Amino acid sequence: MRQYQKTHHSAPRSRSAPQNTNQRAGTSSSDPASVPSLPETLLDIDGLCQFLNLGKTKIFWLIHREGLPLHKFGKAYRFDRTEVWQWLQNRRDLV
Repeated sequence: MRQYQKTHHSAPRSRSAPQNTNQRAGTSSSDPASVPSLPETLLDIDGLCQFLNLGKTKIFWLIHREGLPLHKFGKAYRFDRTEVWQWLQNRRDLV
């Protein structure tokens, strides 16, 4: 039977929460221009099929072969409509 040794960290971990959790480093909450715009909605695979008028097989082909932009949460795929639209425009410019 193997015996495992405990690993000790050189510095003790701090258990206190960060003081300012709502702000990113170098940004202030008073400046609305510093906050990135949120997508209106994220599309699931069925919504993207309707948006592009394509089937699921073609969507997965575009993901794996052509680099269709997506956000993956575990096994769930979500697509930002504006990112997909920009990807389509860039793809059209290459042809």
